Amino acid sequence: MKLTCKQQDLARGLSTVSHAVSTRSTLPILSNILLAAENGRLRLSATNLEIGITCWVPANIQEEGSTTSPSRLLTDFVNTLPPTEVTLALQPSGQSLKVSDQRSQATIRGMEPGEFPAIPTADGGQPPLTVSVGELRAMIAEVAFAAATDDARPVFTGVLARVSGGRLTFAAADSFRLAVRSTALEESGGQGDAPVNDMLIPARTLMELAKVMPGEGTVYIVVTPNRNQVLFRIGDDLELVSTLIAGQFPNYEAILPKGHTTYVSIDTESIRQAAKQASIFARDSANIVRLKVDPGENDGLKPGAVTLAATAEESGDTTTTLSATVDGPGMEIIFNVKYLTDVLSVVSVAEVKLELNTPQQPGVIRPGNDSDYVYVIMPMHSTR
Repeated sequence: MKLTCKQQDLARGLSTVSHAVSTRSTLPILSNILLAAENGRLRLSATNLEIGITCWVPANIQEEGSTTSPSRLLTDFVNTLPPTEVTLALQPSGQSLKVSDQRSQATIRGMEPGEFPAIPTADGGQPPLTVSVGELRAMIAEVAFAAATDDARPVFTGVLARVSGGRLTFAAADSFRLAVRSTALEESGGQGDAPVNDMLIPARTLMELAKVMPGEGTVYIVVTPNRNQVLFRIGDDLELVSTLIAGQFPNYEAILPKGHTTYVSIDTESIRQAAKQASIFARDSANIVRLKVDPGENDGLKPGAVTLAATAEESGDTTTTLSATVDGPGMEIIFNVKYLTDVLSVVSVAEVKLELNTPQQPGVIRPGNDSDYVYVIMPMHSTR
């Protein structure tokens, strides 16, 4: 194997695939990156057996071939090189890769490429679903954070992906909150209006995908023939494949409140800042924030308001009152402030809507009049 490529392209490719390199595996080969010079390009691949990332780098191939190299050592060395041409040459004996430019060179010992696990492809899988990079990134940001991080209940560590009626819906929950986001597909994989089988994608996979996706483009989502993996293809030079979680995701539609008695419209930045301030005191008091809704007076002399209050038993307390448009009776409800700050940090519109029923029933947060996103948060209960 021998080739030359731009240092910038190689560094970017190594950085991308390194997101799938295993750091805790007992298999040494999983800490390596597979390099294959073929078909006029350099193919870089890494996997931790849960996700695999493949990236293609433009290159001038003199000799085709493949090898593996330690991810961290190769990436760190390439990052120190100036932005010029880099030569990669596999030495005649063993798996030593010579990396050089006009001034520097290094020899990095790798392992046999035959030991590297095969990364599944989507050949023969279902027709692809198509969505823009920007839309998929927004869906991930608004939903994946709501998935559980505790592996005790694996289905809650995943994001449900459901396709129906030409729309893609993501849903994630951890028993205390639920985030649901949908979008129209550019293409629905030839499924028409018929629903396809749900996919349960690890939330960690989607978060890694968001990190490696380019700023724009189109994402093709393909389920592998055995339906055990899902593959995301972005353009012609990036693929991420992930195992799917086995199990049945709860019927999230049954959790969505069907109505509300109190409706609140409030400035997003104001309540975001108030929740952040409350979190400083609430972290020493089970993350409790008390949200009081005041409808004001019908004569308009006293406008509606929302008050957020938190107390640190031994340190102090904080209270912030915000102007709001309130329709319906007032009430006081207790939330986990982290669940508030999490959703408010991903809302980008000017106003958010709160829909409430009673202090014992879930509350709903929506960004403005956006019907494509809904966030349900369970109330907390206090003996005080």
